[in-house]
This record gives sequence, structure tokens and C-alpha cells, in this order.
Amino acid sequence: MKHLIYSIILIVIGALVGIYLPWYAMGVAFGLVAYVLNMPLKSSFLTGFLAGFILWVVSALWLDMQHPSTLPSRMAQVFPLKGNVFALFVLTGVLGGLFSGIWTWAGARLRQK
Repeated sequence: MKHLIYSIILIVIGALVGIYLPWYAMGVAFGLVAYVLNMPLKSSFLTGFLAGFILWVVSALWLDMQHPSTLPSRMAQVFPLKGNVFALFVLTGVLGGLFSGIWTWAGARLRQK
């Protein structure tokens, strides 16, 4: 239950930061949240990964629905995804999740020292 609350906090803060600041500021915000909330080190990466994955996939889907374009399908053809746009969104989520998870782990790690 505690990890779900942490994930929701990270998603909300990440969405707010993503509106006003560049994409990489989200990682710094995740690290600060992990530091301030004193997240447990063992689960901090997974919590940050899941929050980042959900946030990045939902934002990619939202942008695609709000502004229909052929760009996602063309990008899915450039990568070895055989034109699968959903796989492109999952790949976006995995990269965002790794980015977020590492920053969350780093913030929790700073608190442990």
C-alpha cells in the first residue's frame, strides 16, 4: 500500500514538472521526492520505474490521441518494431521508467548515507 502511495505521488509530481520544465527535470524531481519521503532503498527503483513507465506511456498515448499524426507510425518503422505504434509507446515507457527508476534510487540512496 505504501508503494502505491509513493507511485501516485511520483506520477502527480512528474506530471506537474513535465508541464512546466524540460523532460529531464522529472528525474531530479523523482530523486528529490525519494529523498524527502525517505523511500526504502530496496523498493525505490521499482517504485520509480513503475511510476515513470505509467507516466510516459500515458502521456505518449494522450499526446497521440490529442494530436493525431503519422509520426508515431513512421518512427515505429524506423525502429525495428515492424510499424507497431503500441510497441513504440511501450519502448517509450521502458526508457522513461529506467530514467525515473535510476533517479528515484539515487534519491533514496542519498538519504541512506
